[in-house]
Amino acid sequence: MQATGPSGIDGIPAQYDDGVQWLRNGFRRHPAAVWIALVFGWTGVWVAFWGAMIGVCLGLFIAIGVETDPTLAHDFFNLGIGQSVTVLSVIAGIVLGAVGGFLVVLRVIFVDQLSQVFLALIAGAVFAGITVVIIAAFERTGLRLRGYRRLSRDEVRRLAPLVKAVADAMSLPALPRFAMADIVVPNAWTHMRTVVLSTGLLQALSDDELEAILAHELHHWRSGDAVGLRMVWVAALPLAVIYDFGVWLSGGSEGGGSPEEAGIQLPHGLLAVAGWAFAWPAWIITTLIIAPVLSGSQKKYEYEADAAAAAIGLAAPLASALRTMGAFESGRTGWERAITATHPPVELRVEALQDRLPDDAEYEEDDLRGPTREEIVRLLTFWRRRP
Repeated sequence: MQATGPSGIDGIPAQYDDGVQWLRNGFRRHPAAVWIALVFGWTGVWVAFWGAMIGVCLGLFIAIGVETDPTLAHDFFNLGIGQSVTVLSVIAGIVLGAVGGFLVVLRVIFVDQLSQVFLALIAGAVFAGITVVIIAAFERTGLRLRGYRRLSRDEVRRLAPLVKAVADAMSLPALPRFAMADIVVPNAWTHMRTVVLSTGLLQALSDDELEAILAHELHHWRSGDAVGLRMVWVAALPLAVIYDFGVWLSGGSEGGGSPEEAGIQLPHGLLAVAGWAFAWPAWIITTLIIAPVLSGSQKKYEYEADAAAAAIGLAAPLASALRTMGAFESGRTGWERAITATHPPVELRVEALQDRLPDDAEYEEDDLRGPTREEIVRLLTFWRRRP
């Protein structure tokens, strides 16, 4: 199940004459996310969140009456007893302290050390480019270290005809490599040069459903989606390392979304507290900044991959496979789970694969959104409206 394109490098789609074109196309899949990851990963902006935390502590101490003079220890233990402390003053102290601490660190980074910021960005970009090339070159070795393996002869006997049928239907003269993950959860995901399937996938799906999944993943591979995601990860590598170390320290759980679902459990012991304390700035940047930036393009590419399977007559088998699997690419690390949480919901992907019915508009809900400008104006001027 291997065919090489004009580049002469196995695992690179045939439309690219060399690896540089392939990498450049991968960058174009997620350019905004790559640049944002570089800024937050290599300039030390995440330190500003620690500045905000210090500011919160100082603001809280000031709000409850702790003085910043030599009698600090005495005032700390007395906590300003006898002084007027209100909920409003405490909230104001926390908010102003957080904003002040955050801005102070940002000023130090982007005003006092601006030249170092540019050097850090250049160094990060060079490091990211070199690292992506190395990861691509040694991808098979990296997959083996992660516990994946080659396909057995029986697995090849079953998959080879399916891969050939899908490749012919999609006009793919070159193919990626394939690897197997010995996990019971039915799953499939694409690396830069390799498509990984789980043993649970082969056990749970029929041949036509497997063809649909292969078509979905081969479209991701041909489009360079995995290359783009790998570039985002490498650009944010300092953050990803901090995030994953904190997840490991806190005993991260499977899933994605909230702190617990994204891989960080709420503290249940000293190590868990340490893990959360260490990783929370990286978690905020990853889940509230980088992941949302990725979300728009990532959802678009997921729908495109589904449409590619539907275009060769595999819409119904793909919808059936989606319902069986529940979701694609759950991720093995905290960073991976946070990023794959940007995938569109399975039910909406199945809906997109279905033929439209005459009365669909009657049952189709609007997307969840924020208030319109007119609604905001009405809310802010409600006191002027007469009953």
